[in-house]
Amino acid sequence: MLTITSRINKQNFEEIDNTEFLTNEVPDSEVTTPPLNKFKKYIIVCSRVHPGETNASFIMEGFLKFITSSTNPEAIELRKRIIFKIIPITNPDGVIIGNYRTSLCGNDLNRQFINPNTKLHPTVCSIKALVSGIISNSKEPEPISAFIDIHGHSRKKSIFIYGPYFPLHNERYLKMRVLPKLLSERTEMFRFYSCKFRIQKSKLKAARVVLWKEFGIMNCFTLEASFHGYINKER
Repeated sequence: MLTITSRINKQNFEEIDNTEFLTNEVPDSEVTTPPLNKFKKYIIVCSRVHPGETNASFIMEGFLKFITSSTNPEAIELRKRIIFKIIPITNPDGVIIGNYRTSLCGNDLNRQFINPNTKLHPTVCSIKALVSGIISNSKEPEPISAFIDIHGHSRKKSIFIYGPYFPLHNERYLKMRVLPKLLSERTEMFRFYSCKFRIQKSKLKAARVVLWKEFGIMNCFTLEASFHGYINKER
């Protein structure tokens, strides 16, 4: 796991220097008590829980290059305001042995988030411990701004998001749709009308659903990228 943020001058909220802070995460014994910074919120980004969805790694690589840039003003500003916790490969053993969807023990890790086993699903346990530690040790009501799990999709085209369900009268019904809407305005590769904001029975044990229900993370998303391509204005 990577932690990416920047050191800041708390008086004027300016970055001390243009070098990014990129380190390995704290030891396992300290994973439930991450260092706190009252000026910053957290964003957790995961990838490759399904080993065969290799396009997720390309997106993760591009994101890492962007967020560690020392010249991009958007990246610099994001590092000032946010602590990024990044897990580039959630299922390393499955990737190494060439599985398509499962881990070495033969389980789909993205269906183990309700009650993971520490020996069979250690990365899932670590992710839940990380989220729990951030929330329990923070004085902020919502210290985690977003959880984003990057996947590949073998049928639909374009890039899109699966998110949590809120009823129409809930104030979060529209708030939760802001990020995917902004993405669709930024690039035609992202298709807002392919997004889904409901919970299917088959997804009840998935990361985005469990972390949303157990920890109340509003922007709890699966980011899906097509294996095929995207639909442009000319289709």
